[in-house]
Amino acid sequence: MSRIVIVGGGFGGAFAAKYLRRHLGRDADIEIINSTNYFVFQPLLPEVASGTINAPDAVTPLRYMLKGIRVRMADVIAVDRDKQRITILQGSRRIPQYIDYDHLVIAVGQQTNLEISAGMREHALCMRNLADAHGLRNRVIECLEHADITRDENLKRRLLTFVVAGGGFSGTETIGELIEMIHRTLKFYPNVSKDQIRAVLVQRGDRILPELSRPLGEYAAKKLGKRNVDIRCHASVASATATAVFLDNGERIDTATFISTVGSGPTGFTSELGIDLERGKIPVDEYLQIKGSQSLWALGDAALIPLPSADGEPRFAPPTAQYAVREAKCLAGNIAALHQGRELQAFAFRPWGSLASIGHYSAVAELFGLRLSGLTAWLLWRAIYIGMLPGFSTRLRVALNWLFDYFLPRSIVQIANRRSAATQYRRYARGDVISGEGQIVDGFYTVISGYLESRIPDPHGGEDFVRILGPGDHWGERSLTEHTRTVGTLTAAEDATVMVLPADDFHNLCDAFPVLDDYFEKISDKIYAPSLRKH
Repeated sequence: MSRIVIVGGGFGGAFAAKYLRRHLGRDADIEIINSTNYFVFQPLLPEVASGTINAPDAVTPLRYMLKGIRVRMADVIAVDRDKQRITILQGSRRIPQYIDYDHLVIAVGQQTNLEISAGMREHALCMRNLADAHGLRNRVIECLEHADITRDENLKRRLLTFVVAGGGFSGTETIGELIEMIHRTLKFYPNVSKDQIRAVLVQRGDRILPELSRPLGEYAAKKLGKRNVDIRCHASVASATATAVFLDNGERIDTATFISTVGSGPTGFTSELGIDLERGKIPVDEYLQIKGSQSLWALGDAALIPLPSADGEPRFAPPTAQYAVREAKCLAGNIAALHQGRELQAFAFRPWGSLASIGHYSAVAELFGLRLSGLTAWLLWRAIYIGMLPGFSTRLRVALNWLFDYFLPRSIVQIANRRSAATQYRRYARGDVISGEGQIVDGFYTVISGYLESRIPDPHGGEDFVRILGPGDHWGERSLTEHTRTVGTLTAAEDATVMVLPADDFHNLCDAFPVLDDYFEKISDKIYAPSLRKH
């Protein structure tokens, strides 16, 4: 039985799994690995952010969607192409596990490139996943709440200014839904008027929605303009701070909400595959196989997929849902063809068109050569997306959300995640194993009370190295700084409390204070087993 592993649960990965099950049935063991246990319909994220759709209703559990397919919530950290094996991390113990494969399908998508402008990583919100949409909604409600009570006019102006970078589908739909939400909820904020709201859409090109024909882009710009959206073409974000966005023409826009929908780049997983990327993507052939291998495949946003070209100019598949679904069908058919000794088929697809919602019961659409706009395009947009949603229950919930939104006011409940400190406190009872051998450390541990025992076996069969850690002692820095796994066990010698600084925050702290690296370097000879000490 062939073992097929799919990494990524978006359009490409989820539909590849469905089509593979359809082609191969019980002749293949299919497993999909994703960092979350649900499939998110990304075109609906702007409506989640605006409160039109409840966040849980915009997603479908992968286990519900992919019956008969093994689903694993984990992170893939390495691929051994020679052994045809992947390394994953799952659960709280963070012990690497290995999964062998006959075919590996990479469908991890891309991530927003927040390095294109200074300050973007620190201050820009994104629109890539459900958490992003939820976070944007909370930010907008928080701004309205504060603007309604503040007497500081400069602060109020900043709170009521919203900047979106990127005038493509994602940016245009986001600002359209955002301004719709704000206008519909202003009646609950008596000290905020519509003319105090400022929304700015920054687009590098000469018009928004360049994926559509110019007349439709101009129609969308006109509609948004009537709703006081300030569209800045021939401009881009040069930098951002905690209080402002700076454009490349030197203009400063004071704002508390900056959303970036521009710039995509490879995920960390894609970058570490050991494959030479092209245009930030994994190059594949026309059959969706990664070049040079018959067991590796890629599709969706992560893959650079060649398309037939009449004029000889290189063309590649765009990162859209309709392309990803067709790629999944082609890929599944080709894996089945290999199993059955048939000829592989090259990927080719002629899209039926594109649609974009701009809020306020209006949209633009280009379908089979026809141009539609306004309410007709909006109704068509909703009908098509309802049809694309996976599962009857998801379609029903989204349809009911849309129906209720027409008759009922938008909710202004802010369900924000609790802001926790970077450090965490954990209690352990005597005998609890805090960390076992071969784990990847999740943070830097400092003992607050009680005692811990660190036991490291001697590699030559001698006596174990034992270190007792009391209040003020620390553990984990060697594994974090040297990027190694644990070589012993850490156990609570008695009831104890420890403070844990998560790994990412530990690295940030060491980067900001180089003296910490020097400190850890000097003490390693004193506190570690001889086999671990640096010479």
